[in-house]
Amino acid sequence: MEWLKRPLRIADFSLVNLQEVEGGEFQIQRSLDKKAGMGFNVEHFFPHKRGVAVAHGAIEPDWEILSQYLEAAHRRGIRLFLYYNVHWYSLEMAEKHPDWFQYDFQGKLIDNVYGKGVMSCVNTGWRGYTYEYIRRFARFGVDGIFLDGPCFHPEGCYCKSCRERFRRRYGKELPRKGDLANPDHRLLVEFQEDSMAEYMKEAYRACKEENPDVAIYLNGEPLRPSWVSGRNNRKLELYQDLVGAEGGFIYGKLIETPIFKPGMTAKGLEAQAPEKPRVIFVAAKHCPWNKNPLTGPELKLLCAQTLANGANYWIGYTFPDPGLEESIKEINGWVAGNEEYFCGTKNAAEVGLFWSYETANTYGGEVPQSDFTGKTIRVKRDYMKSFQGAYEILQRSHIPFKVVDKLKSIGNLKLLLLPNCACLGPDEVDFLEDYVREGGKLMVSFETSLYFEGGRREDFALGDLLGVHFCGIEEYGAFENYFQMGEEFFPAYTYVMKVEPKSAEVLGYVSENSRGCYQPIIMSKFPALCRNALGKGKVYYFCGNFFQTYLDYKFTKYLSLFQRILDSEVERKIILENAPESIEVTLRRKEDALLIHLINFSSGLKRPMEDVIPVGSIVLKLPGIRPTSVTCLLGEVPPRWEMRGELLEITLPRLHEYEVIVVKEVGPCPKIYAQ
Repeated sequence: MEWLKRPLRIADFSLVNLQEVEGGEFQIQRSLDKKAGMGFNVEHFFPHKRGVAVAHGAIEPDWEILSQYLEAAHRRGIRLFLYYNVHWYSLEMAEKHPDWFQYDFQGKLIDNVYGKGVMSCVNTGWRGYTYEYIRRFARFGVDGIFLDGPCFHPEGCYCKSCRERFRRRYGKELPRKGDLANPDHRLLVEFQEDSMAEYMKEAYRACKEENPDVAIYLNGEPLRPSWVSGRNNRKLELYQDLVGAEGGFIYGKLIETPIFKPGMTAKGLEAQAPEKPRVIFVAAKHCPWNKNPLTGPELKLLCAQTLANGANYWIGYTFPDPGLEESIKEINGWVAGNEEYFCGTKNAAEVGLFWSYETANTYGGEVPQSDFTGKTIRVKRDYMKSFQGAYEILQRSHIPFKVVDKLKSIGNLKLLLLPNCACLGPDEVDFLEDYVREGGKLMVSFETSLYFEGGRREDFALGDLLGVHFCGIEEYGAFENYFQMGEEFFPAYTYVMKVEPKSAEVLGYVSENSRGCYQPIIMSKFPALCRNALGKGKVYYFCGNFFQTYLDYKFTKYLSLFQRILDSEVERKIILENAPESIEVTLRRKEDALLIHLINFSSGLKRPMEDVIPVGSIVLKLPGIRPTSVTCLLGEVPPRWEMRGELLEITLPRLHEYEVIVVKEVGPCPKIYAQ
């Protein structure tokens, strides 16, 4: 399926199509003309006879419409994925097949999905029902099948089949879901992940047995604790032709939603499925309000992040809006005119950010709202905040980086961040020790390596690397407390690790907890920041929740401290001048081309953003580059560039939302960092 290797500009007009169907206004040719005119080359489509907001799994497709639509789509050069909802069903369906759906811990049918409805269970006879439809779709000759679901409900599943299967496998009863302190909870996570993988394996087989040329994939997991849904992308990608996740669905109070959610999801998918085409699902609405479209600038930035991280976008267009349609045309134009640079690229960063599955699913982390969870799930110990804080501090520092989810796949990374990766196994500990001895650099925070899947250790498993001994932990909160380095004071972490140095050099000390403000500031004997050398490498340990505190309070001094440490350990190979921290830099590589993606988040202090403030005369300085050409893919005014000795200097006249600078080189691509 070579077509999957080209850039996919995917449309989903399900709600718009449905409005036209119910109003008797749906016309196949007119619908396709509109989508082709907006620049799409792929569509997720369900042929409606009738329906609700989207076609839930109990609705029979209109096969006649599908036949006509498929033929007309191919004439217009549009590939068609059959949208198949396999997670949400009607209450009437549950009455007919009560054993097919999910139940909570008390044994009650979960019947409030999206407010009203039930959720299927992959461990029941429902599986065979869906496999038959998958076979029919594949025989029909669609280009692909998209499974919206399945997944486990945050409170399920405790149906008879799940209970019996779990009992046979583990010899014990299913624990309560969400009780991460229960040592058996990890067995529930493993059981549900394996159940999902088993379902997808058979779905893939059903599709390929009927037609091996039909692509199939499902709605996967964003970068978040996956115990809620049971979806482990590493296990599921084996049985998909491409992978996708809802990184561009933004909910509720947008000021509380990380602006980098699509980029974070795309980086995660690249780590989990580096050889598969990747799709970020971007809803062109302010969720959950389907009739409230996003602004053009907001949508452009969601899609720009997707492209900058090597993924394709899917745009869910939910309500007609002429202004937004113009923005969509512009976005599709970015890709259509430059396809060779939006496919087959690799992340070229040498800084990594470690995503710890074990920490997310055992130690704990906030689960952001999604269509599947219906709400934000908050926890006491929040790994997500540390991870997102590290992500933001890298982004604001203009550091191209990649997300790593398996330490053995870090490749040539020079520096790795472990933001409160509390749960590390023996193999991970051994790998990190070897990595540092061979010259690798680490930045570590808070309770990293203090836990394993069974609970808390007495001391850090990385104790030799950190060069400290664990003594205790204290909540400092938001009182007036500090840590001091030389003559400089920094606001203290909200949680402080009390450690005793062994081999580590203490770079600063934390004050005693004042438990108030305007109180005397008395420095304690406990370190706030330590540096330890081991072999050829070095480790910096923040003795507290440094990255989480940064995410919550955005202390400017934290950002400058981080940059000073990084600059002391990693040589920067690209310098940005006249560029605010609201510009993100991402680096990708394709053969002899160095691709520098610049995304401009500069705007008014609100979301959704209505305007992006252009930035002019950005200067990029790259040492050791021998270019044959320097071009911009999107800007109307070409960049100016010249060699100043061994330094390539590029001046970008104007950056609006997004730009890609292509540097064609003599010889291999360089190692790039940004400042």
